[in-house]
Parts: sequence; C-alpha cells; structure tokens
Amino acid sequence: MHYEEQRPLPALTPFVERVWMLEGHASTLGGALQPVLPDGRPEIILHLGDRFARVQADGTEEGQGDLLFAGQMTSQLVLRPTGTIRVLGIRFEPFGAAALVRIPQHELAGLTIDLSLVSSSLARALRRVQETATSLSSASIAAQHALLPFVSASMPDPRIRYAVREIATRRGSVSIDRLAGATGLTRRHLERQFQHQVGVSPKRLARITRFQRALQLLEASDSSQRGTLTAAACGYADQAHFIRDFRALAGCAPTEHLLRQAVLTGFFIDRR
Repeated sequence: MHYEEQRPLPALTPFVERVWMLEGHASTLGGALQPVLPDGRPEIILHLGDRFARVQADGTEEGQGDLLFAGQMTSQLVLRPTGTIRVLGIRFEPFGAAALVRIPQHELAGLTIDLSLVSSSLARALRRVQETATSLSSASIAAQHALLPFVSASMPDPRIRYAVREIATRRGSVSIDRLAGATGLTRRHLERQFQHQVGVSPKRLARITRFQRALQLLEASDSSQRGTLTAAACGYADQAHFIRDFRALAGCAPTEHLLRQAVLTGFFIDRR
C-alpha cells in the first residue's frame, strides 16, 4: 500500500490543506475493515480504481460512488476496499469547501455523497479528469486545476479563518466565548457562521481537534500509562471524559483502537 501527500497548488493553498494519493490492492489488507475517523476537514474523493464499500453499524454494506464529497465527519466511517485501490483525495481546510460549494456546510455534515448532488458543474469537471488521467499524479494536477474556476474569493470570512486557526494552534483547548470576543462576533453569530462555512460548531471542531491530538499521542507512545497521560496532555477533565469522547468519535475505546489493523486510520491521523 502506497500513500503519498502533496502540497496544493499555490492558488488553492488558502482552501486546500493537502492532496493525497493512495494506491494498492484490497488483498494486502487481509479483509480488515478500515475505519476513517473525524479530522475536521471536508474532502473530495476520486476513485480511479475499484470503488469502496461502506459498512454500516449492523454489518450491511453499500457501494460508494467513484466521485464523492465527504462533509464534516461527526463519527467514524467504516470502509471496505473491494479490489484495485487508486484514490485521489483533496482535503480542504475546515472552512475551505465553502469556497467551492454553495450549499451550507452544516447540511453536508456527516454525509459522503455523490459530488453531482453538491455541484453538478464541479462534478462534470472532475469526471473529465477521471476519464482522461493516466496516473494518480497526473490526476492530482488536473483535478486541482479543475477546481480553480469554482473558487469564490469572498469565502471564507476572515474571522472564521482566524477562529479555525486559533482552535488548531491551541489544539482544541480554547474558550469559545473568548474566541468569539477575539473575532468581534457574539458567540451565537460565531456559531452560526461556523455551521454555514465549516459545517460544525466551534465547540465541535475543537473537540475533533483535541481528539486528533489524542490519536497522534496514542500512536506515538508505548507507555502502559499512555491513556492516562494522553488524557492529561490533551486537556480532558479526566480519564473517563477522555474515554467517553474517544468512543463517541472513534466508535471504540482507546485500547480497542490500538488493537485495530486499520491502515487507513494511520494514514489519516493529523500529524501536525
């Protein structure tokens, strides 16, 4: 399994956090289901190989499309690769998708749907990339150029950009009231703008940011006390709070997460 990340084109840097490519075959995963966990960033996904299947909580599966928009994830998404894996992902900044997609982002939160349902013209442009690309590398460049005509220079609101950056810098440990005050907005107005431009509330984004930090620390530590140490380092009130929050976002306790044979989870942990 080969995973690679690229920096976006300069013109997309304000909106796109990274472009990633994944190539391989489902057989190398040994049939293990692949949870993908919330990271606070919407994405556009292009499959140039076989599509993935989405596994529901009851074990049933449904086939996914090959050109997808993934809104803000609010819980884990479980996937099963079905054959040849050739995937291109365009991962937005938390506010970045709002610059290309006119639908309010909160209406797309928790959804992974065909891109044509979000923007038919953008879907047509990226469908042409799928049909003509000879490699993931060529598709990456072509897809980014295809996005450029759709970018709205008026988005996002600089105050929302500032608030998102503060949440990231403070790794989720931030007072929402103070954050609102620093932007010159009331808390209610800040929350409304977050819902529209980011897709989740500032409190929810802070929670996901803290969760991603916990994932990073868990993966990096080999201490028998890593759960307790991680809870303290990430600002959770106590171990019970940490476990409860982790289970809500990851679908399992921290100890269970560490036992998973989940390749995709490891690729997509925020390492910053």
